[in-house]
Amino acid sequence: MECSASLTPDELSRTGPGALTVIESGALRLPLSGWWLRIARGSEGRPALEVHSRAGLIDVSVLSTLSVSPLRGGRHSGRSAATHWSLAWGQLPPDGDIVEADFRGWRRSRCVQAYTVADAFWVAEVGGRFRSVTCSAGTTRTTGRVVKEVRSWDREKR
Repeated sequence: MECSASLTPDELSRTGPGALTVIESGALRLPLSGWWLRIARGSEGRPALEVHSRAGLIDVSVLSTLSVSPLRGGRHSGRSAATHWSLAWGQLPPDGDIVEADFRGWRRSRCVQAYTVADAFWVAEVGGRFRSVTCSAGTTRTTGRVVKEVRSWDREKR
């Protein structure tokens, strides 16, 4: 898999109501949550995806060819949020270049094609709060929980 520094989403992507916004060189803002992604360099110069919330850095995923888990994480806005959203992110498996993310909730579900970031990672964001997400890419299928976003004032209470 050849990786580039490009943050251009796939033309066929259908995640969320709007497009990802480039906010600076190497960084994208997600339209619903306001979270942002940055491409960085990990060990041995491998591409890395940083996931940032309003509270700070949430996750760093460095491109790996060993034991790839395509789903790295999932978060949703809390009940008190003005706008409800859910998102998930991960690394593309070696045999898949398109990820379908199926968000499941209490009584509904929503399936979207994720954006591909830097030819190595993916992110999907949808409106609404969901409990789990199943991502499918190539022959790989993984399910994980979508947990409530930790806000900066929640961290100060701990």
